[in-house]
Amino acid sequence: MPIKQIEYKKPTILVICNYYLPGYKRGGSLRTIVNMVDRLKDRFDFWIVTRDHDGDNIQYKGVKINGWNNVRGARVFYLSKNNVKISKLRELIIETKPDSVYLNSVFSPLSIFVLMLRRLSLIPKLNIILAPEGEISDGALKIKPKKKKVFLKLAKNLGLHENLIWKTASDFEKYESERIKGSGGEVFVAPNLPSRMFLEDYNQRLKPQKNIGEAKMVFLSRFMRKKNFNWLLDLLDKINGNLQIDIFGNLEDKDYWAEARQIIKNLPENIKIEYKGLLPYEEVLNKLFEYHFFILPTLSENFGHVFIEALAAGCPLIISDRTPWLNLEEKRIGWDLSLEKPNQWVNLINYCLSIDNKTYSEFSSNARKFAIDWLSDINVEENTLRVLEYSLDISSKPIS
Repeated sequence: MPIKQIEYKKPTILVICNYYLPGYKRGGSLRTIVNMVDRLKDRFDFWIVTRDHDGDNIQYKGVKINGWNNVRGARVFYLSKNNVKISKLRELIIETKPDSVYLNSVFSPLSIFVLMLRRLSLIPKLNIILAPEGEISDGALKIKPKKKKVFLKLAKNLGLHENLIWKTASDFEKYESERIKGSGGEVFVAPNLPSRMFLEDYNQRLKPQKNIGEAKMVFLSRFMRKKNFNWLLDLLDKINGNLQIDIFGNLEDKDYWAEARQIIKNLPENIKIEYKGLLPYEEVLNKLFEYHFFILPTLSENFGHVFIEALAAGCPLIISDRTPWLNLEEKRIGWDLSLEKPNQWVNLINYCLSIDNKTYSEFSSNARKFAIDWLSDINVEENTLRVLEYSLDISSKPIS
């Protein structure tokens, strides 16, 4: 008598997020979801509900809008603008019958709608994972503070954040989450997932030559006040040597960019600042490889995918100390500096300009080695896996 084959059904994780592929303009939170699917799709069925554009209100071409699409190992539903509503989300949650739900924003209407549906018992009882993605850091909360303060107070009064599974990217973000979380639930630390490997054909000898008195630096991020680039611009008239900083990324805050342009006009001739436009994700690593250093004086980052990408491209980091990437100097892979000490930034940039190619190459190769070692650490993936499995282990008895 033949043995009956038992078909294994993978657990279903429903991810509800503002942006997904084919988008690339909205930074690390999008990459976190893409990388999670790429790495863990053999263990879970990922169904994703997202908007039909990349933050610019231009509808995607080549995908089915308001219907399910197969996208690199996940099923993706692209919501048109008129379908970004609570009733449509309820319909999709009931249709997909997920084992748990993953949200990657505190303030997105999509996340708020899901939490309202749960609070009003309009969807089946489900465990919900909430990843703040840096939105509740002190630096982020200073942007449109009144609106965010009102929402967080209302959410607390309504119990929207009670009994959630919080996925935080660092110990500090865990602390930030514990300040606003409601009663019950669990808070996990699970650094965001990068790609498995970057620049497999990396060759240190092909990095650009570093001449004394010169340096090419790159700023690659969403251009907005939280990234604090204009603060850096105000320091550059004190720089000795020929400094080039190229800017890549979405000009998300047009007023902030207009302020930057005014400062750039008044910089001395030895300082060259240029906006180079947007980069599709597939081009990011090769472009980073073309620069000596990566610079970002951010007000806060919960993780920062671009940091590990820059290191993998052999670019030592010059960043603020308001990220999880700390003690860089002792590792000889960069510097994390206080924003309260602007003279440190001036002195450090002048130092970077002054070093020769031999000294630079040591920093650069250290950066590459650190990134490869970090990417090969099994805990990088296991921490996220632990959060997802926890949401499933208690799925038969939701936190409520």
